[in-house]
Amino acid sequence: MRLNRRTLLAALPLAAACSGAARARVLYVTPDGDGDGGDWDSAASISDLDGLIARAGAGGEILIAAERGAYAIEEPIWIGAGGRSGARVRVRGVHSETGAPMAAQIVGDRTEEEVGTDAFRLARHADHLHFSHFAFARIGNGCFRAAATLRDLVIEDCSFENIYRFLENTVDDGRVADIRGFAVRRCSGSGVERGFLRVRYASSAGVIEDCSAVGVPAEGDEVFPAGCALDDRARDITYRRCVMRNFQQLRAGVYWNGDGFSCEPDNRGIVYEDCIASGSTDGGFDCKSRNVVLRRCTAEDNKRNFRIWSANALMQDCISREPNFRGENEEETTPAHIWIGDENARVRIERLTIEDADAGTQLFEIDYDDARVDLSGLTLRAPSENWGDEAERIRELVRIAG
Repeated sequence: MRLNRRTLLAALPLAAACSGAARARVLYVTPDGDGDGGDWDSAASISDLDGLIARAGAGGEILIAAERGAYAIEEPIWIGAGGRSGARVRVRGVHSETGAPMAAQIVGDRTEEEVGTDAFRLARHADHLHFSHFAFARIGNGCFRAAATLRDLVIEDCSFENIYRFLENTVDDGRVADIRGFAVRRCSGSGVERGFLRVRYASSAGVIEDCSAVGVPAEGDEVFPAGCALDDRARDITYRRCVMRNFQQLRAGVYWNGDGFSCEPDNRGIVYEDCIASGSTDGGFDCKSRNVVLRRCTAEDNKRNFRIWSANALMQDCISREPNFRGENEEETTPAHIWIGDENARVRIERLTIEDADAGTQLFEIDYDDARVDLSGLTLRAPSENWGDEAERIRELVRIAG
């Protein structure tokens, strides 16, 4: 075959692709590994994960043997290497004999007295990573902790028990730790002290799907539990089919906090779809962000099922069931189905269902006369329609269509 300039140029993309494929490697980790990770017989230690990710390269994989025992840690597993756009490095638990997905156990040093170590700490350059199939126990502030600005983080198919927080977003060295583009899917567990996740700084473009967490009640006023908490300027984040239960603060004085889902005034583009919040000592959904959207969400057994502070909030096809006051002074904070807490609040509610066996529970509580609620479509399953002691005032603030 005669080679000319045209055929050489045409071959360059193929050669580059082959070179990239050659660099993408599969490396191996076992609980007792002390090798270079080249195969199961020479598997590496999980403490070598950062170097293994760098060696595997874009598109590579690190396989963590799941059936050979737990990975006990007393300090974070630092990661400062990653893949590239369109070619994540995958880190996942598998059965080492069959290759089938299987959750690898990561066990920390958490005790009743100590918060415990975080597990995977993601430092600068830990971009384009995909973690899946891990089972965490006794972990402190973050089974995954984003400690620097990161891009393209995916976490899927994990479980947890006895942890402080599953996903934490706290800078380690610097000013911010934005997560730019992230997904958390099918991660569930119980025994959570502080929350399932906290996302903050200017983190953006996130999706949390099919996740659930059950809290452990906190005693006293030092810890404010929140199942899913957004803070700072986090934006464009969507929750789908997530369930947060029993995030409670007990014996905390006059006001007991504890929310299922929360977002703050500087968050924006926050959407909740088909989510459930129950058993919170404060709000099921505590929404302060502008333009917040709740579609087909259910709040049950919280002190105030929906707490809306937002300008231009939208609720569609939501259900509020059986608010429940847990506290020491019901005169200070009363239970309610819908609580509106800001003078600038503008809330549009379409097709609201309220279910309550207690005739004494107030439908709406509105603190400010400048707030407005537009309600179209109310299904009430309760002994009576309770608008509270200030019924005339509340009815003037809730404009009912039709």
